[in-house]
Amino acid sequence: MPIQKTIFLKTYQQAINFTANYYLILGLFSLVLMITPQKTTAQCNPDEWIEGWYDWAKGWQNYALDQFPITDAEETACGDTMHLAVTKDYQLIPLAQHPKGGVLQQILQNLAQYKQRKGINYTLYIIKDDKTLNAFSIAGGRIYITTRMINYANTLDELAFVIAHEIAHVEQKHAARKIQTIIASRYYLAENGDFGAAIANALTSPFGQIDEYQADRAGADLVIAAGYDARKGLDFFERMATTERYDSIEKMVRTHPYSAERYACLHDYLNQKGK
Repeated sequence: MPIQKTIFLKTYQQAINFTANYYLILGLFSLVLMITPQKTTAQCNPDEWIEGWYDWAKGWQNYALDQFPITDAEETACGDTMHLAVTKDYQLIPLAQHPKGGVLQQILQNLAQYKQRKGINYTLYIIKDDKTLNAFSIAGGRIYITTRMINYANTLDELAFVIAHEIAHVEQKHAARKIQTIIASRYYLAENGDFGAAIANALTSPFGQIDEYQADRAGADLVIAAGYDARKGLDFFERMATTERYDSIEKMVRTHPYSAERYACLHDYLNQKGK
């Protein structure tokens, strides 16, 4: 066997073994978190040991997943497939047919000019849903926002913060890493197929809170760069917090932090930046 191929196979197997062991460690770590009394503080600034462990484990998770890189083109192709699923589950309204469609498109353009991932093109879609307060992004740069969310935002700055937050998820490769998680888990748990991928996502779901804090900070930077008022994001979280009730058990399995936590973290971040 040629030496180059031997080296490649050896390196590849090492990556496989490393990530397989990583998932085992991550599973044990998740159990520790479940039986450990949780602080009511947020994981935005890891100054407590639990918060530090979250941040440390998230770093190792990213390292493991980076053994299975995907290109921007591959991510976009996956996003195309995801978008088809979204169109089946939701009723989309063309921007031109919504009263604020033009404004939303302008906000997107203002924010996207500061993107770092040049291989990603951002597109905004409106979901006709007057009951659900939601916005989300998928791999490849597609962003969705419900009509309820559009009407909930009091100012253009708040809308800019919501959209910037979703752009930040893609910029930080949060969506791409979900694809990498599926690819990685199928390598080790091939016999279990989608079940293996589901287990991997379940084990890593608490780390979604770290992604949200990261997207809040990176989104705020985009908002500031585009000339909007990032502190209007604080107003948004303050209103959201009035509809939530903190539960320490639920906190351990939530993919999103509580709005009061996000308010506190964003407030500290903007103060540190002098904004």
